[in-house]
Amino acid sequence: MHVRLKGLNSVTKRLADGKTVTYHYAWKGGPRLLGKPGSAEFIASYNEAVASRRKAPAGELLRIMQLYQASSDFLDLAVSTRREYIRHLRNSIEPEFRDFPISALADRRSRAEFLAWRDRMAIKGRRQADYAYSVLARIFSWSFNRGLTPSNPRRARRTSLQSGSRRQGMV
Repeated sequence: MHVRLKGLNSVTKRLADGKTVTYHYAWKGGPRLLGKPGSAEFIASYNEAVASRRKAPAGELLRIMQLYQASSDFLDLAVSTRREYIRHLRNSIEPEFRDFPISALADRRSRAEFLAWRDRMAIKGRRQADYAYSVLARIFSWSFNRGLTPSNPRRARRTSLQSGSRRQGMV
């Protein structure tokens, strides 16, 4: 019997002794699977990995981020834009705000919390901090328009850290 496993990621490595080995993972960045592909042990480890994948509770911001990534608004973006959004979500937004309560978005102080996060990121790079903040703003706008959040803390005027221009001079 042939079973198709969604998201399976295989990586081939050359070991120090010259031998080639293929490792299988449940998804990119996911846990390594045990056993040989097609075996009962392999299927069981895959099912266990998928079951352990955390589904965010309904009251946390991570759930809103997951819903946005499954929406047509996100899927209609260019592939390169989606890739950048996901990079910012995974590397800077989710680690900081994954368990942020959605009910706290109605509090005016939450905006200051997001701005403080952006300012901390700006130490490494202003442009990337602005980009990550605009990704978060897009998610807030999307969720507010669908009634998933009580308010949009990013709704006030734009405050950008980046002041440069990409405009080319006249030749």
